[in-house]
Parts: sequence; structure tokens; C-alpha cells
Amino acid sequence: MGYGFTERHTPTQVIGLNGVTAIASGEKNTVALKSDGTVWALGNNDWGQLGDGTTAFRHTIVKVSGLTEIVAIAVGSMHAVALKSDGTVWAWGRNNTGQIGDDTTTRHLTPVRASGLTGVTAISAGGWYFTVALRYDGKVWAWGNNEFGHLGDGTTTDRLTPHDIGFMLR
Repeated sequence: MGYGFTERHTPTQVIGLNGVTAIASGEKNTVALKSDGTVWALGNNDWGQLGDGTTAFRHTIVKVSGLTEIVAIAVGSMHAVALKSDGTVWAWGRNNTGQIGDDTTTRHLTPVRASGLTGVTAISAGGWYFTVALRYDGKVWAWGNNEFGHLGDGTTTDRLTPHDIGFMLR
């Protein structure tokens, strides 16, 4: 077990967490979206995936720094993503293959905006270090790890910023 956990065999309410409209779990952490548009997290934080400005493991819920007006969340293996009501995408945590989308491979302990992407209506975070977004016009954008071609752009090149993969949903 480690970390001083108490194993539970029945559902238990997370202390201090109510008004939740969405929840997503990563490899070792959980992120929740509250009805007031704020984002909260707990669990493993080795890569800053809790977004609270630290790498401290959290047994209790903490607020993700600087996020308001959030309408959707997604969690990858060690990064998290939030969609703001203005259609911008924000991400934090591990960034080894560019899954944050800010043109770096630098870990981010607090949310940063994905470069050059607006008009987003839906997001998804892949467990293999990548992120995908759907824009209002039906175009799909992807970034991060592309080792197996899962960004859908016909290459195996990692993308450090959101990239229009030439696919449209209609």
C-alpha cells in the first residue's frame, strides 16, 4: 500500500468535496470539477499533476491553482487538462512529450494554456502522454506523444503544441 492509505471496500465520500459535476482519474490521482467552475485534485503529485504548485502527495482535496470558469476536465497518466468556458485549454503536470501543449517539455506544477488553440468544445487526455481537443468547427487537434501514431496525423513525430490533424467530426 504505502503512503498511509486505508483500504476501503465500500464507497466513501471525499472530505471537503461537494457540488461535483465531473470527475476524472489518472494513474494515481483524481481530479474533480465543481459546479462553480473550479477544479480540485488529490493523490500522487510527483509530476505536479495536482496543479497546486507543489509535488507533495495529497491525502485530502486541494484546489488547482488559478482555474475558474472550467466546463470540462480530463486526466492522462500524469497530466491533467481543463477546458475553460472561453474555449481555451489549460494543462499541468508531466510534459515529457509535449502533452501540455505549450511548446516545451517542461513539467508544470500549475496550469498553463495550450498554445494557439481556441474555440474548443471537448477535450481528452490519453494515458500514453498525449492530449486531444475538438473545436467548434469539428476539427480535431492533438499534441504530445506520437510514438505509435496515435495523434492521427500520419507520423510518429511528437507534437509540442496543438496540431490540426486534418480530421473533422461532423
